[in-house]
Amino acid sequence: MFIVIVTISLVLPFLIVFYFFWQMERLPRNRLGKFQREGDKQVVVLMGDSITHGQIGENYVSMLSEQLGANYDLINAGVNSQLAWNLLERLDEIIECDPDIITILIGTNDANAAISESDAIYYKKRMNLPKLPDREWFRDTLNAIIERLLQETTAQIAILSIPPIGEVPEDSAFRISKEYSDIIKETAMKTGATYLPLHERMTEVLMKQPGRPSYPLKKFKIEMIKALFKRYFLRKTWNDIGEAAGFYLHIDYLHLNTRGAQLVVDLIASFMKGL
Repeated sequence: MFIVIVTISLVLPFLIVFYFFWQMERLPRNRLGKFQREGDKQVVVLMGDSITHGQIGENYVSMLSEQLGANYDLINAGVNSQLAWNLLERLDEIIECDPDIITILIGTNDANAAISESDAIYYKKRMNLPKLPDREWFRDTLNAIIERLLQETTAQIAILSIPPIGEVPEDSAFRISKEYSDIIKETAMKTGATYLPLHERMTEVLMKQPGRPSYPLKKFKIEMIKALFKRYFLRKTWNDIGEAAGFYLHIDYLHLNTRGAQLVVDLIASFMKGL
């Protein structure tokens, strides 16, 4: 019995860590590789990073699917941790779907990388980037993404500004996320893509219901793991998890709770209904 107890105590932490990573990286059922066009349904590709992937925080793609009903095929093309350059590198498989509608929510990791040189170096290494990410490269890459989609698809294209990083407008990370959102808006105007003002909508809400994060941004990663534990082991809601950490629209500094995700859904649904 003693050996069994010792074995379990040694193995259990590794199993828990494995489960966390499996939940974080688990591919959505409606991912690109599983897509098959069905009948007359409109094909909607939602491009992005972990916010779109929907395993760390609320899954706005699933919420949107429930709201729109059966006349649309929604493809979740979100991949954790990706920057705009990573998204540009995988446009082939998105174009092959011959989508009718494309939405783009990218730039949170680009903005997060701009907070410090060490953050930029971290993202360059982890995401195999050809250079250190910066604002101008983000602008050029985003423009290249939209221009290629315009040239090689007939899809209606909308691009969202990114959520604020954190919920305190005076914080430098929040201001950087606004700067990147401004770049997104300028790029949309330049290319003719529809602009969906997510950053602005979230900021409006936070002015009325401000968040007060209980920890600094530098502790984000460990707190994100704690949030996943609360969700996938303790079965708490994303809203409850965010509130416990002092957030109103997020679960941590980057990822959205259900309230935040609903703002994304509302913007995209309104765009689609107007087509």
